[in-house]
Amino acid sequence: MHIPVITPLPFADAPYSRAMFDDDWIFVSGTLGMDYEAHQLAGGAAAQTELMLRNIERYLATCGGTLRNIVNYTLIVSAHEHLPAVMDALRKHLPCKPTGTAMIAGIAIPEACVEMQVIARKSHQG
Repeated sequence: MHIPVITPLPFADAPYSRAMFDDDWIFVSGTLGMDYEAHQLAGGAAAQTELMLRNIERYLATCGGTLRNIVNYTLIVSAHEHLPAVMDALRKHLPCKPTGTAMIAGIAIPEACVEMQVIARKSHQG
């Protein structure tokens, strides 16, 4: 597996990589709707979801993939009331329909509304 240099991570000395890939597969760690350079979350669930997808898109591109290559995701939403805005943003901005799991759970950064981890296959065009 190759580990591209994608920084910064949300925590200093985080014990994980932002993304890993080989010739076929890309694995992207849980990603927030955060400007990681400024360490600032977007305002609200919809804006966080849109920024989260832009971040994931950038990480996939670094590994040779696109959002269309996503085959599976794990989505964490911090509260039930955020779910409609998150799902609307995903419907608008995610260009494929991968398999997925969504859960309501706490996120390591308490102000975060949504986090997504993805698995993509470079030859897949969902």
